Amino acid sequence: MWTECPHFPKIEVRKIKRFLRKAITLEKAPFEPVPMKELANLKSIQKKCTDAELQAAYDAALEIVTPLTKKSTEEQLYGIARELRRLFDSGMSYSTDTPHYNDPYGYFVLKTASCAGCTWATGLCLNILGIPYEHVNENQWGHQWCRVNIGGSYWICDAYGLYCGEEPGPYQHPWL
Repeated sequence: MWTECPHFPKIEVRKIKRFLRKAITLEKAPFEPVPMKELANLKSIQKKCTDAELQAAYDAALEIVTPLTKKSTEEQLYGIARELRRLFDSGMSYSTDTPHYNDPYGYFVLKTASCAGCTWATGLCLNILGIPYEHVNENQWGHQWCRVNIGGSYWICDAYGLYCGEEPGPYQHPWL
């Protein structure tokens, strides 16, 4: 039954009996990581890794990103950068000539990497969360990092270069 509200005569208000009202609880769907074979940057991330090596890197990355799933995208980027830097600072060696120095397997499993390896490890974490990214300076002998579009503003996620935040200008790193 519809009736006019006395305070707002032009608006109709529907009367609902209390016993018909039901309380509902909205729950966010549980985290579903992007499966390894569906990663947006799979070909680039896998590099020369075997499927087993990529799986080992994926599993390590999944442990890092799972606690971040209920956070904002910005907080996820900060969390990834912080954890990947912690891994590097805990005894990882820098290399540009050891096997897998430039892929996530080298970073997560062999604990040896260059900025390229850190970037692909970061990209793997981002892709597992479903966050698209661009690998800046991919396959070049220059500093590399992940560039992420967050609501039309570009962010840098660079654990190796010690920066996570808004890009100061297109493809510009604040420390370079």
